[in-house]
Amino acid sequence: MDDLTVIYLTANEMPDHWVKFAVGHLLTAIKDTAVISISRKPMDFGTNLIDTEKKCYWNIYHQLLRGAMLAKTPFVALAEDDVLYTKEHFCEFRPAKDHVSYNRSRWSLFTWDNVYCVRQRISNCSLIAPRDLLIDALQERERRHPNGAPDEITGEVGRDKVAKWLDVKPRLCTEWYSYGPIVQLNHPTGSDATQKTQWKRHGQIRAFDIPYWGKATDIVNVYKGLS
Repeated sequence: MDDLTVIYLTANEMPDHWVKFAVGHLLTAIKDTAVISISRKPMDFGTNLIDTEKKCYWNIYHQLLRGAMLAKTPFVALAEDDVLYTKEHFCEFRPAKDHVSYNRSRWSLFTWDNVYCVRQRISNCSLIAPRDLLIDALQERERRHPNGAPDEITGEVGRDKVAKWLDVKPRLCTEWYSYGPIVQLNHPTGSDATQKTQWKRHGQIRAFDIPYWGKATDIVNVYKGLS
């Protein structure tokens, strides 16, 4: 996958045993694909940048812009530290040069109730985008909001309502489905306040066991250090 750079974002708050597990799956999925890691503590993972900014949604996109500007490939993919990725996610699809894209083959897994679910929305963790387009979109946000914007109006590139809230140009978006699904963990240290209070809603489709990843309880046990 020499046309792609993976930008790995972490606040270094996940348990070490989970990081080993998730990064192991990520490396299996991407093999020798270029990686730019952005972390709050130094990491021996690809080209490492240090994040010293306030933890908030705006900063996620600021760090994504830092990584995209350093990348040398025509496409970039975001990888988050609480997501399990498959090879298919990275190799099956590339969007048109004027579209960002999001993989909708994404299961959410809540660590407090051991259930997978499909939530009907796009998520930043599944972003694959043309590098130049993403840089242009994120730089426009920063020009429009030099001091940042509140979490309540900050969100994914390609969501029309977010573009309206931020008063920036709408960007075209393609949604697609990979054969191998990804799994996004919902946990108490996540950015979303509803994860901390554990009242985040399930999606309409739920499962205790899914292809490729197996039983939800097994994944949660890895996160909790029980297996």
